[in-house]
Amino acid sequence: MMSRVLFLSLLIVSALGLWFQAGAQVQLPDNLYPDDEHAPFLWGVASGDPLPDAVLIWTRPDPEVTGSEPHTLTWEMSEDNAFLQVVASGTITVDQSTDHCARVDVTGLLPSQFYYYRFTAEDGSHSAIGRTRTAPSGAVEQLKLAVASCSSIYSGYFNAYARIAERNDLDLVIHLGDYLYDFVDPDEQVRVPDPFPTGPASEDEWRDRHLFYLLDPDLRAARQMHPWAVIWDNHDYKRTPESGFDAFWEYVPRRDVHGDIGKIHRTLRYGDLLDLTLIDIQKFRNIDTIAPGEASVLSNDQRVWLLNELGSSQSRWRVVGDQKMFSGWVSEGIPAFIPVPNDGGVFDRGSWDGFMAERDTILRFVEENNIDNLMVISGDVHMSFAMDISREPRNGDVYDPSTGNGSLGVEFIPTSISRGNFDEAGVPAGIVPLFESISNGINPHHRYTEFVQHGYGILNIDPDSIVAEWWYSPILEISPNEVMAKSMTVGNGQNRWKRPNGFEPNGTTDAAGGKFTFDIYPNPNSGLMHVRLTNGRTEACIVRILDVRGKEVMHTDQSESVEFSLNTSALEAGTYIIELQMSSGTSHKMFLKQ
Repeated sequence: MMSRVLFLSLLIVSALGLWFQAGAQVQLPDNLYPDDEHAPFLWGVASGDPLPDAVLIWTRPDPEVTGSEPHTLTWEMSEDNAFLQVVASGTITVDQSTDHCARVDVTGLLPSQFYYYRFTAEDGSHSAIGRTRTAPSGAVEQLKLAVASCSSIYSGYFNAYARIAERNDLDLVIHLGDYLYDFVDPDEQVRVPDPFPTGPASEDEWRDRHLFYLLDPDLRAARQMHPWAVIWDNHDYKRTPESGFDAFWEYVPRRDVHGDIGKIHRTLRYGDLLDLTLIDIQKFRNIDTIAPGEASVLSNDQRVWLLNELGSSQSRWRVVGDQKMFSGWVSEGIPAFIPVPNDGGVFDRGSWDGFMAERDTILRFVEENNIDNLMVISGDVHMSFAMDISREPRNGDVYDPSTGNGSLGVEFIPTSISRGNFDEAGVPAGIVPLFESISNGINPHHRYTEFVQHGYGILNIDPDSIVAEWWYSPILEISPNEVMAKSMTVGNGQNRWKRPNGFEPNGTTDAAGGKFTFDIYPNPNSGLMHVRLTNGRTEACIVRILDVRGKEVMHTDQSESVEFSLNTSALEAGTYIIELQMSSGTSHKMFLKQ
């Protein structure tokens, strides 16, 4: 039998998809190693897609230890971690057809119950003990969900996964895609093995990439301690030629509700409190059209299914999880000296901004059917956002950013687990606050933005509200530290992020510790712009209009008023900064003059 050291070396080389010669030296980055304590179960255990009476459990024994022939495992589910109260058990045979992965749908369980599970090999060796939780049924008073995405093992340490694993109160971990990465970003080489990895090009190489990821103990711990619900994104598979889908099915425990493992859209129901609907805007994009010349990002079949799920839901809250930003991020008017994407007036036409007709169809359905309590949770963007959802967020007749009137729901985007954003891309730190200000001015429905931190999100859900939290962790070193940087609330039936005490989340703190904030509309404007103070202040202010170089181009004094108008017709078309100065502080916003 192959020695453990030799096997591990060969495993790592294989996982990197590299040609190697016998005796090749492989160097692993820090904090990557198998679970030798529970051999042959080197890659841990996991659970997923819980129902009130069932949950999937997963493991993979090492075929270099058990042999490549079919191997029978025993599994147990217990109410205690000493396995004195076993409630279900059985056997499963693993073989090469599923890359030796074991997936068991354990049924006959009680709702909203913590359970412990383990696997045992034929030689009596036990896996690590996993903990999972079934979904509740009936009347539900409280849920707590973790939300994650974009976990590049090469870009940094998985401290966020370690913190998720330590939590004892989670009902579910939701991963919104880019669970693993097919390449190493040249600007983010923090944990890169030697030899350098290449992208998977076959199903076996995708399997090896999953094995490589599961050498990370923090990822293993997070999968071990909580049930997960996962969808893929573009880095989790290869579309042309198609590969990676079988490996994703084998290594990520999820349910096949369509009789087709290539379809990942599904709804997990949590009693009368929550319907969690996961959709796929990646695999089927540009296959169907929603109207002449308007491509679909969902496919016609999936769109019909989604609208039916939204329209028929009887739960208090409807949370829709997808891979990319839904609410929109306009980049029109961003100065050229700020090095950010500008894809035809929006930041990313690969998001819903490239499929506006389909987005509008969904929002018209929500509006016309009086569907309340919609929250979209999204991944991919690597930054933090809270957004009101409006069909026309820059039209003051449709949406009022100061109150949220006209919003049809909210969007919650936690940042990436480890994949880079502004600072990793080399954007100077001094430009980030300026860009945040410009972006928020052009996108009035963006209620919170943060562009440099990494971590995950938490949703605290009860019948009266959802409280969203942004938790940040370092990625450049192993660290136990994390901080909750922001908390925001959406109330039952409100369909907008709450403006606490009339203050705005993006305001400038004044000397009294309050928020001095204001809104401008319409933005863009063509000659007349309205300014509204959002916290009820009525003191006089100085108004300055600056160009993007900071040069003053307009100046006026305003008497005490909550709202006033500015004539901007003398300004040339372009991007400007409006600055309000009060005795309590100074605040800025960006606007576009057409």
